[in-house]
Amino acid sequence: MSGQQGKLDDAVSDSLRRLRVLYLQSVPADKIPFSALIPAAVNGDFQEALYNTVLSEDATAPYPPAARYTRRFLRLLIDTSQKRLGEDEELNGDILTLYLDTLSESDPSTNFADITKPAYITYILPPSCCLPFEESKIVISERKQLLSADGHTGSRTWEAALALGEYFLSNATSLDKPLWGTRVLELGAGTAFTSILLSKIRAEYVLATDGDERVCEAIQTNINLNIPKEFRDKSIAVSQLLWGTTQADSHIYFDPWDLIVGGDITYDTSDLSDLIYTLNRLLQKNKERSPAAIISATMRNEDTIREFERQLAGTSLTFTSQEVGADGRQLWYYGSDFPIRIYTIRTI
Repeated sequence: MSGQQGKLDDAVSDSLRRLRVLYLQSVPADKIPFSALIPAAVNGDFQEALYNTVLSEDATAPYPPAARYTRRFLRLLIDTSQKRLGEDEELNGDILTLYLDTLSESDPSTNFADITKPAYITYILPPSCCLPFEESKIVISERKQLLSADGHTGSRTWEAALALGEYFLSNATSLDKPLWGTRVLELGAGTAFTSILLSKIRAEYVLATDGDERVCEAIQTNINLNIPKEFRDKSIAVSQLLWGTTQADSHIYFDPWDLIVGGDITYDTSDLSDLIYTLNRLLQKNKERSPAAIISATMRNEDTIREFERQLAGTSLTFTSQEVGADGRQLWYYGSDFPIRIYTIRTI
């Protein structure tokens, strides 16, 4: 690939990297700006590099996007490329073969089991942010088609979790101590994207929790996809935790924590009092460690956000907040333009 890469200018190389990020994340194909990412004149070198760096088995191993998604992606990619082929140029044979292979799959629109089947979504991380034994990506088994239809919202990675990930990957976090010496507890972990990210970027120990037992089982699957077995017990684990007084005697409240995190866990007003109870108790129990809670909230409903802040103000906690702007949404596709607010919560 090195010789091939040398034939491509920086703009084309950046386009290929961007296409790879979007493809592996299974971004809706009609939302991908193919016209901006594919050169005005498509030649053989570009198509070969496109196949090798974005579409090939090596580029997508070990968990490629679902065939039903690849079919849609390739249909639009090929359509744009065909219109821009240089004189005497033809479509790349490997790309065409891959597309024909997806056409041989059963039509997912007639197969409910295929639609609801978990798919592997890969989130590419910035270079050099991970430990040597890890690749710079997170693979999550998601069921985006189901949303919360099956009774919980842990089937997909939500925008607030992505924003929380970018927050911790930036140099602008409000932590008092280095992350590598920090014990982290995630509330309402869902797919555990944030927990896995924090484990990869050297948190001392991470415990991902959720109130739904099935979600906890899925979290363990995602941990297994990302963290080598020999490091799991020492660095990351999963446990069920119901907020409020239901599990007031849980060992989790008595274990030491430096950082409490949560993404998109403030959306249901009926859960807010239990969430505030849990946050307050965890932070107060660890007060001597100067703990902080970092909560990322998607602002779909202003009334819910106001109620969250009102209840926080009624505790012995203090908080600050910041909006996530465009510069905080650079690494991945978010899927919505809802404002996102990140809260830093501490004891008084």
